[in-house]
Amino acid sequence: MIGDRLKKIRTNSQMSVRSLAGRVGVSASFVYQLEQNKVSPSFSTLKAIAQALNTSVSVLAGDELPDDWEVVRRDRRRHIVTDNPGLNIELLGFLGPRNKKMQPVIFRLEPGASHERFIFNHEREDLVYLQEGVLEIAVGRKVYTLAEGDVAYFMFDHPTALRNPGDKVAAGLWVVCPPGA
Repeated sequence: MIGDRLKKIRTNSQMSVRSLAGRVGVSASFVYQLEQNKVSPSFSTLKAIAQALNTSVSVLAGDELPDDWEVVRRDRRRHIVTDNPGLNIELLGFLGPRNKKMQPVIFRLEPGASHERFIFNHEREDLVYLQEGVLEIAVGRKVYTLAEGDVAYFMFDHPTALRNPGDKVAAGLWVVCPPGA
């Protein structure tokens, strides 16, 4: 029901009933009654509520979120074309009209291959989990060497180069996130 979902989204957004009501232009009493499923909003009010909560009408009104908003199936991954034949990147892009804070990718770097041009070059935080192989990550002049199972977190400086010094593929998960998200 709309009221139940509205209350969860509003609470998770750390927004008070009064604050939401003020942003939408309705009374706090109306929002409270809506959350109790005692009244129904007009489409224009529902649209204004969705906008104030940074979500969509379909998320507020739908009975269930579509699977592809929450799960990326193997056959639905998007491959990113790079100018480096030794680097394979699969974008784990979650669908749906909601604002995402993180962008996860699966990467594979062939033995002996290196890469210096990143698809994400904005201010960000990076988390790298190396599932297999060996990976060197340069951050400015400093080079970090990761082995299977290692995790790296770069908060202020972002990687400037990757290199696989090993004799097998280096593969893992790379999560890019705006700072403070």
